[in-house]
Amino acid sequence: MHVYERTFNKHGRAIATIDEDHDLYDIVASEPNNEMSQQTMLKAFICHYLAWGNAYLEIQRDTGNDIVALWPRNPGKTKPRRFTTTQYLKPVPWRPFPVTIPAGTLAFVTTDGIEQQDMSDPGAHSGDQRIIPVEDMMHCPGMALDGRLGQSTVWLARNTIGLALATEKFGAKYFANYARPSGIIHAPMNMGENQKNVARTSWREAQGGENSGMVAFLPPGWTWESISNNPEQAQTIETRKFIRNEVCAILHVPPHMVGDVDKGRANTEQLAQEFIQYCLAPVLGAIRKEWKRRLLPHRGLGRVPRNPYYVDFDLAFMLRPDAASREKFYGTGRQWGYLNANDCRAFENLNPIDDPAAEEYWIPVNMTLTSTPIDPTFQDGAGRGDVPPDNNDKKPAPKPSNPPAKKKTKAAQAEVVLNKLYFGLFEDGFKRILVYDKPDQSVFVRCLSPVLYAIRDATKQAAEMELRCQVRETTESDRFIVQYLLGMHRRSVAWDSSTNGEVTSDEFLRAVRAIRAIVVREAANAKVLDETVETADEEEVEVPV
Repeated sequence: MHVYERTFNKHGRAIATIDEDHDLYDIVASEPNNEMSQQTMLKAFICHYLAWGNAYLEIQRDTGNDIVALWPRNPGKTKPRRFTTTQYLKPVPWRPFPVTIPAGTLAFVTTDGIEQQDMSDPGAHSGDQRIIPVEDMMHCPGMALDGRLGQSTVWLARNTIGLALATEKFGAKYFANYARPSGIIHAPMNMGENQKNVARTSWREAQGGENSGMVAFLPPGWTWESISNNPEQAQTIETRKFIRNEVCAILHVPPHMVGDVDKGRANTEQLAQEFIQYCLAPVLGAIRKEWKRRLLPHRGLGRVPRNPYYVDFDLAFMLRPDAASREKFYGTGRQWGYLNANDCRAFENLNPIDDPAAEEYWIPVNMTLTSTPIDPTFQDGAGRGDVPPDNNDKKPAPKPSNPPAKKKTKAAQAEVVLNKLYFGLFEDGFKRILVYDKPDQSVFVRCLSPVLYAIRDATKQAAEMELRCQVRETTESDRFIVQYLLGMHRRSVAWDSSTNGEVTSDEFLRAVRAIRAIVVREAANAKVLDETVETADEEEVEVPV
């Protein structure tokens, strides 16, 4: 259980953050009072809710009316009550200020905790009641007919619980008496009542308890008749299974969680989801709403600011799937850009990697916006569909505002091809950068580096085919792309928002020419290296054996 703060980003989406600096965080998540931990208090609170149908927590305040502790109160000693006269409450150690309860206002009366006060006071005895204002009590009723006092779960299910107790009692007595007498002793007809009692007592002392199974001696005229036992009557298996399922139905607990393995079961994640959805969700929902209402209330409605803080449970550990499912989820998240390396490590409770690259999000280079017009019958490979010649009803896809001029040189032809393939992706990344008011260097690297590396690879492949070589080392071009993006970040301060289309075309053309120049140089170096190696191999003299 944590205290969360709800904020909103610039797109209006809610962001939930654990606020460990909140004044109530330690009380809610760690130590509600100086006598018990949060787990102990919450366990008692939920037990009261499930068994009594009512759970109470008294709020202790200091002289400044600030909350300093939470105390669970016994539902058997605490009840809601509406007074017909005004009540004046004097200051007490756990509420050091007076309180006035107007007539007709709901309050709570309790005797829980009174026996702990100083009994030297003549007026302090266990029969006294103390009044708790409604503002100082958190009350979660179960099934309530009037909305104020919950019905006792044990009372409503008394027949089922009574049957379970009777079955346990029957089994205990059945086996305590060694299931059934193993035989009958036939005595002579002329025995008196006192003689029968003496014989019965003597037989129990000789054959009962730890002496069971020992050799027995019968007087003359006495005979023994064995009696068989009925195992079905002794086990009552079906009755016990039925009772177990009935108790599970009362508390909405799946039977497999209490040992019923007769029926088929799904995987662990589905079982946990079923338990949370049908058993825990109603209970935790009631607790969450009541704690929010009393600990972190809204101070008004309408234009009055609302309290952004609330209390919630973290159930992620209960929905933790197996290793194979987690691996698939993390891999998909990394591939589609909604998880980074540190996000995956956080799910595994591992410390984050202190490296900026671990905070980066990756996306496929063939992705584009849904607003980009695409004709499924004809595409240029960059997410920008052109209209077929015979379809005049459709409008052609928008072209770059300043496309590179067509020339007859190989460099100009390469620019035209790269423009068709990658200008759409470059333009999309450029638009993402312009969304930020003041984009930093990491934004440029994240949005444009995949496109520039793809242009580098395509240019490298073309250069290898033209020069008939193989470029094995791309360190120089990798370093150049990083430096180029840093230079683009420095040039961004002079960009004019009114000419974004021209800036996009200019930057794309500039990047294509610069990357092609550096890649051609790498290919030329690789060509020279290959020729040098071939020449050395030809001049090598073969030594005869």
